[in-house]
Amino acid sequence: MKETKKNRLSAVSCTYDVDNKGFLSPVEGRCRALHRNSVGGVPAKAILKIVKESERRQRRQWLLVLGNIVQWLPLVAGAIFTFMKFSDRQYKQNVGGRVISKSDYLKERVASGPEVDGMLNLSRGEQYDLTKQQISDYERDGFVALPKFLTKTESSSLDKVLSYNLDELAFPDMLTSCSRKLHGDHYHSTVTWRFWQQPRVSNMISKLALAMNVPYMVTSEILEMPNGATCIPQWHWDFLTFPQSFNASYTSGAQIWLSTESVDASMGGGLAFIPGSHKWANSIDDGAKSHECFVMNLFEPQSQKCQELLNSKTVIPTLDVGDIIVFSRFTLHRSVPRNPATPFVSGARKGYTLRMGSSNSIFKRDTMNCFPSHQSTNFQGQLQEGQRYDSILDSTGLPRDEAVYRPMNVRDSEDVIIGQESGRAMSISTFLLYSTESIFRQKIKWKLANIVSETMNRVTGNRSKLDLGCKASPIPDF
Repeated sequence: MKETKKNRLSAVSCTYDVDNKGFLSPVEGRCRALHRNSVGGVPAKAILKIVKESERRQRRQWLLVLGNIVQWLPLVAGAIFTFMKFSDRQYKQNVGGRVISKSDYLKERVASGPEVDGMLNLSRGEQYDLTKQQISDYERDGFVALPKFLTKTESSSLDKVLSYNLDELAFPDMLTSCSRKLHGDHYHSTVTWRFWQQPRVSNMISKLALAMNVPYMVTSEILEMPNGATCIPQWHWDFLTFPQSFNASYTSGAQIWLSTESVDASMGGGLAFIPGSHKWANSIDDGAKSHECFVMNLFEPQSQKCQELLNSKTVIPTLDVGDIIVFSRFTLHRSVPRNPATPFVSGARKGYTLRMGSSNSIFKRDTMNCFPSHQSTNFQGQLQEGQRYDSILDSTGLPRDEAVYRPMNVRDSEDVIIGQESGRAMSISTFLLYSTESIFRQKIKWKLANIVSETMNRVTGNRSKLDLGCKASPIPDF
């Protein structure tokens, strides 16, 4: 039989059948194909050896590739997992996540029933007794500390809830040097949502900071600052995080800030302010005028002269647990590093900010032309450019159930808040579009504009200073 098969091969082919099996293997066939006109310049066995060596090296190369894949697979898988988790957390923070309810906190034993109820019904009634001095200090400086605004029990309960919210939704923050950041906290929690919708809060902020207008919940933020780090140490204004027109009175928006640990000038860990800076950005308020150290482009560092001026005027309020600071959206401020000699007791301080707009202030999605406001600024297109915040009210003077921007003098039921989850949700495509837009406008458009500005100013000898950066976009508020 073997002889019969052998006879089927030509004489030349037989020379490639080195093991005399009567047919050519695939490798032997490729070697035979190299033989032209049945005449080989190289012996058949030499060709066969070369091809086999080539195939052996090829197999070895594939083994090396496979080995590299196996070696790097954990790192690649880890990177993919980290990216997916980061994206998932970021998506949740962009109002695509779940709403944590009172029952969730009780089920997970975050806080007890009495603790949560104490947050929803503040113990010291409806009023915080503001003094004339506090009101005068706020109007003069643009900020004021209010001692004992919350009781120790209320502060402790809030701390537990905020810690849980961070664990569930926050991700490491790469822009502000904080360990974790959660933007839009109260939109994710019925408890913190309703905690701020109380007369002690709304009456105080209306009388102190908003010229007696009704406050509207805009957004909230938790910044976790560990020992040895500083969250946002640069001087800055927060008006770009308010979806409101820029060219407005300092009474158009205000912030409440509280710390979960005691802070002061010696211990650090708190906020520093520049008194009077709330009137540097406009010409609307009495005594207001543009200041040489007010920069329209918030990404641009202050000049050396302004840095020295600001540092010489710095005020760092003292806050105990339960105290709060109220400051205008136009008040210049920064974080203060913690003194290593007095580290945070818990290892990290949570700074909680609630931002509120006045009922008669004007909605503007992008306060700055290359810094798109957080997407929660226009849930389902509920507010259009140029509309007042109180335009979400119906004919009875109450907010529509589906309206996400809420007046703080109205107590919402948990059912209403939970029922709005779909209204606050965001599709993956919208999330990706917003993320792409943010990257383009902040990282590409602004940097490109900076390069063009610097080049033109260099060419012209800076005789006519060109600035194409992130300016606020003035639209009259009234």
